[in-house]
Amino acid sequence: MFKRSTLAVTMLCAVTLAGCSSSPEAQPAKTTTASGKSDKPQQIQSLMADCMKQKGFRYVAWVPQPKPETDNDKAANGDYEAMKRVRSKQGFNVFFTVADPAAMRKQAAYTRDDDPNTPIRDALSKAQLRSYDKVLDGCHVKALKDVTGKVVKSMDDEYEQYEKAFKAAFERELNGDPELVELAATMADCVKGKGYRVDSVSPTSMEERGFQEFSAQMNAIAKKQGLVDEGADENTIYPPKLSQAAANQYLAKEIKAALDDLECGKDFYPAFFPKLGRIADRLDSEFGHWKL
Repeated sequence: MFKRSTLAVTMLCAVTLAGCSSSPEAQPAKTTTASGKSDKPQQIQSLMADCMKQKGFRYVAWVPQPKPETDNDKAANGDYEAMKRVRSKQGFNVFFTVADPAAMRKQAAYTRDDDPNTPIRDALSKAQLRSYDKVLDGCHVKALKDVTGKVVKSMDDEYEQYEKAFKAAFERELNGDPELVELAATMADCVKGKGYRVDSVSPTSMEERGFQEFSAQMNAIAKKQGLVDEGADENTIYPPKLSQAAANQYLAKEIKAALDDLECGKDFYPAFFPKLGRIADRLDSEFGHWKL
């Protein structure tokens, strides 16, 4: 299974979200390099490594290095030609996950094997890992406050605060943006004219519409196969078991829909994604997250 959430893609992986208690008088540390570039993620990682060492555990400070820009990166910024190339192969990135899972894995910003802490964790027993994660969670909480001034109780609390801030920014800066509202309404008329369902014309709903439609189709198939957990939340996607031929057929339909959606949104997406990116950059800096 996997989840698709615009809010979640910029969160740190669970392994590195943790921390130690912090004193009330602690002040945020300096968060820029000599060049003026934000260095919060590296500072948080370094403080976590020191904290873990003091607690008797090994942890390697690690921030993934940026990879060369790809068509997917350009598409995420609203580049029409890049979006067309990506969608011509991947659609909305739903059935592509089962039609070509190897290609999906290659697109990841980093994998579990890239993290130098993976072999450290893998060498621990279940009981040791529980202790390790508890201490790591505390060390992250302390490091986050020391570097950013953010006060959180745990990794889960940090995610909830981040998600709340992101949703508020979405409503205010995307769904409340007059230009995007007008462009989304025009796009919706075009999409409906091509025979596709539109439940909401808000900018964020129009951006997610295609993915949500085909995710629902995928989950319906997986549910018939008994692969969907009871009580699964709406953002969880369960890949069904499909033959290569069947997966390709579903993907072909999705690609057509994704290209139709793109043509209808050729004015909307170049306006929407840069504004979304600015929100993500601002909140990532505020919470000390690295940019994936």
